[in-house]
Amino acid sequence: MGTIDGRASWVAAVTTAVLDGRAVAVTAGGDHTVRVWDLLTGERVGAPWAGHTNAVRALALTVLDGRPVVISGGDDNTVRVWELASGRPVGEPFHLQADSVEALAIAERHGRRVVVAGCYDTTVRVWDLETRQEVMAPIRGHAGPVYAVATTMLDGRWVAVTGGGRTVRVWDLDTGDPVGSPFTGHSGYVGAVAVAELAAGHLVVVSGGYQSTTRVSDLATGLPVGDLPRSADLQAVTITVAHGRLVAITCTSNEPTLQVWDLETTELAGELFPQHPRTVHAVATAVVDGRQVVVSTCDGGSVRVSDLVVGAPDDEPADKPVRHDAAITAVATTSVAGRPVAVTGGDDETVRVWDLETGDQVCRPLTGNTGAVTAVAATQVDGRAVAITGGKDGNVQLWDLTLGKAAGAPLSTHRRPITAVAADDTGDSPRAITAGDDKTIRVWDLRTGEETGNPGKSDHRWVHALATTTLDDQPVALVGRWGGGFRVRDLATNRDTGLQTTGGNGKPVRLVAATIVDGRPIAVTTNDDWRDRPMKVWDVATAEQIGRLPTGTVDALAATTVDGHPIAVAAGQSTVVVWSLITFDKISPDIEFPGTVNAVAATPQGHIIVCFDRDIAVLTATRSN
Repeated sequence: MGTIDGRASWVAAVTTAVLDGRAVAVTAGGDHTVRVWDLLTGERVGAPWAGHTNAVRALALTVLDGRPVVISGGDDNTVRVWELASGRPVGEPFHLQADSVEALAIAERHGRRVVVAGCYDTTVRVWDLETRQEVMAPIRGHAGPVYAVATTMLDGRWVAVTGGGRTVRVWDLDTGDPVGSPFTGHSGYVGAVAVAELAAGHLVVVSGGYQSTTRVSDLATGLPVGDLPRSADLQAVTITVAHGRLVAITCTSNEPTLQVWDLETTELAGELFPQHPRTVHAVATAVVDGRQVVVSTCDGGSVRVSDLVVGAPDDEPADKPVRHDAAITAVATTSVAGRPVAVTGGDDETVRVWDLETGDQVCRPLTGNTGAVTAVAATQVDGRAVAITGGKDGNVQLWDLTLGKAAGAPLSTHRRPITAVAADDTGDSPRAITAGDDKTIRVWDLRTGEETGNPGKSDHRWVHALATTTLDDQPVALVGRWGGGFRVRDLATNRDTGLQTTGGNGKPVRLVAATIVDGRPIAVTTNDDWRDRPMKVWDVATAEQIGRLPTGTVDALAATTVDGHPIAVAAGQSTVVVWSLITFDKISPDIEFPGTVNAVAATPQGHIIVCFDRDIAVLTATRSN
């Protein structure tokens, strides 16, 4: 839905509220401040709240004297109270002799509102919010820092649920005594807890942390109710009701997504991808303009807002998976029934088709490959969308994307893994060109599925990269050279035209992309030589270099023309950058992703598709930005 940036450091905590009729997020982190953000516009509300002298790690929200207030605590060993509307401090801070404050929650004790603080010195401390006095001796019992606190009512009494060391414990807030035995079963320290009412009167605790599975336990007995699979290394958890289902929203240090779990079934109900560049630290929920959203913060300083999407209870995961089961290796774009789509192939041996407007899969995953998919191209054949894929098994497969099935048997004339695939529909007959580790280059008629012309040989060794374009109104392929640059190949005959770039460093070109500018084909190449990293821009008609894009190592490359402006999209490790192919300047900020980017694609409509690990992000490029 959007992103709120502008923080100077990591963001450790978030809570949400309604201020003057608008949904806001309150965040805090390593820059020692507390900030308020309008969740609809992404704008900051007022100036940052200053007062803490070290990192702020915890936030809570409550009402004091009829006005909403925010409670904050952190590494300066203080807990402070702020008026939400103005950001002004309310009274003096609480001074704790407890090392840092790691977690905060609000409860009642003897009819008065209290603040419950989990501290790094392994204690839990309870303060009267009005008098600022500690109401009992520090609660002790954890073997490690108390990183998580939640409060609730159990059998008519207020209790605190705390996570510290490898245990979860429940404490009576009237007496400070433990309630029952510690919850055991965690193999690492507990870093996050939340409490929910699973059924009438049946309270459960969701807890997890470092190197430990996330568990759901009965609050009254401490006995396990179930585990959430794929949820080790829990960073944060929050609980809400979405579409009538009680769900837990979790973030872990080893998954780039936020995961949504049905607490009744302990099954995954959805995944959200907020595009954080680093590990997510905290999550909260809100309602913005009538929509349920999740607000998340991360180590990289960003705050993101994502629509909370939960699948129907009877959705079968196999019918609509939300990601590949292994790393995505290649992506191409086309349209199905007039809608723009991305076609992805991955190490999970599947090909998947995604609607770029909705994120939905257009058809079931296309299966039948006997190895990882290494290259993907897509085009139109007589008005029908077709994908061409190559794999480690050496096969080339044609797919009818409208029907969602293979268009014939695999084309198995290559004898080694496929390294590159490209397609073209501008000539008399739509064609695909493929290259493999067997050092051959082959061209296929996409109407008949038959090879046309004789197989060509790469000039030195195998070809790493292919792109198609038109030259003098004829379809051609640009074949990456081992000496640098490219050769031009006639797609109709699969013959070398003799046009090629000159010079070079003897290193192979790894990536080639092409687009059309004012009727002239432009190409971008990058090679394997660490001494010669800049991407080179070429006029295809003359095979002469016309520019360079100063950048480091490039792992994925695409080119297109949006509103008459040619652009190149380049990814190096986890960073994506967009370049102008007219001015050769960078025209986007460095866009960071949580993992290495393996493939990118771009469309004339301005879609930029980024594939990293098992996930896909879709960005939009327009003339205005």
